[in-house]
Amino acid sequence: MEKKDQIEKEFSGTRSSKGGSNNAMKGNSLTTNPFPALDFIKIEKEIILATEEIKKLSRASFILKMRKKIIPADSDEKGSHVDASILGNQVKSASVYAIVSKISSAPKTSLERVKLVRAVMLEDKGDLPLSLYRNLLIQAAITIYLGDITPATLQIAGQTYRLYLEKIISTHKKNLLVVQSKQLKNVNLDVISVNDLISKEDDEEELQEHEIKAIQEMKLTLKLQEYSETLDEDTRGSITMSMHIDELDALSSKNKVRSLFGGNSNADTVKNKHLLIVRKTLAAVEVIKRIPVLHPIGIRIVGKLQAFDSKLALPHLMEARLHMQALRFLSLRVIMDDYSARPAMTPTFNKAIVAYHKALKRSSFANPKRGDITVLAEFAQISFYAYQHRKMLNLANHGVLKILEMGKKALDALVPNNRVYLGQQKQIIKAIGSLKKYG
Repeated sequence: MEKKDQIEKEFSGTRSSKGGSNNAMKGNSLTTNPFPALDFIKIEKEIILATEEIKKLSRASFILKMRKKIIPADSDEKGSHVDASILGNQVKSASVYAIVSKISSAPKTSLERVKLVRAVMLEDKGDLPLSLYRNLLIQAAITIYLGDITPATLQIAGQTYRLYLEKIISTHKKNLLVVQSKQLKNVNLDVISVNDLISKEDDEEELQEHEIKAIQEMKLTLKLQEYSETLDEDTRGSITMSMHIDELDALSSKNKVRSLFGGNSNADTVKNKHLLIVRKTLAAVEVIKRIPVLHPIGIRIVGKLQAFDSKLALPHLMEARLHMQALRFLSLRVIMDDYSARPAMTPTFNKAIVAYHKALKRSSFANPKRGDITVLAEFAQISFYAYQHRKMLNLANHGVLKILEMGKKALDALVPNNRVYLGQQKQIIKAIGSLKKYG
């Protein structure tokens, strides 16, 4: 246990201060990100600002509400995300305008925002600009940030995310082909595949810098599409119950104690209700982690679960998975020569490893149950990942060695009951020997 505490302390403070991952990402991606369409940190910032403004407006007095309605703060032609007028101004439709009017009167209603996004998608004839799809994604995400985590809000968030990725690719394809249109006057440009187009980067033909960046952004977007290919289907299959973030606030330790021991209340019924909320929340986070712009609200949700019961391992495991998803995207950016993403990689991995250690603390090595096995097996995989990518992640060998030793301990607990982990155990033992010999 002491060794785990030491590793947690070391990695939570290594090469970054608290919150280093977010600061590093914000400090670089907002100013030098060569892939502006995929600057999810900037999109997250817009979502958070709009959500905060909506909450303030919902708490405001009647006079203040009327003043903001009569003289809106953002009254230019672009519109605002708060009242969704930004979509109403882009899509000239009576049905869309009617929904925007309802949102303007009650900006906190998530149901109307879902209806709005669906209405705009129905109006889409394929000729709308990329900015429209970006705004759609923001409007869909606002419903989650407001706390309404339902099958409808999660599904529409996933659909708009995938739609946005598709539009990035089609926009770049169109722009790149326009350059060649003079040479391809009699050719149907639609029949030219994206793969044929992005392979041009490997040709001897000299490309301009903006063309190279467009092709790289298309490649990165295609990879994100692969990761989200089954997102819609998985959401429908796993999210069957609605929840609200307020439900998690009711699970605070004080409320839990009062509920379990107050008067004649049925402790088993209360416990089952709490477990149900935990299960459906974890299912929602599994979907949220696959949509980059929802990561901040995912971290907030698992934080509330961690506060609910300090003995639960799964909320810490879910936090670690969120950080690893963020790391995966950062890694892809670096592979595509976006070196502004590199400074965020180490602190993001450090956050993940600290969360994994907290999950390990709450798991049994002596008699691992089903949930414990998940934590132990996943940590073993991550420990070898740290060894394989230690240079890319800029990790010190002594730190990686401690992670590997903990990974071996996890596998030592798993192997006696399941020989499938034996190969992984040998792999880690070999890695430990290599680090000790050459490190």
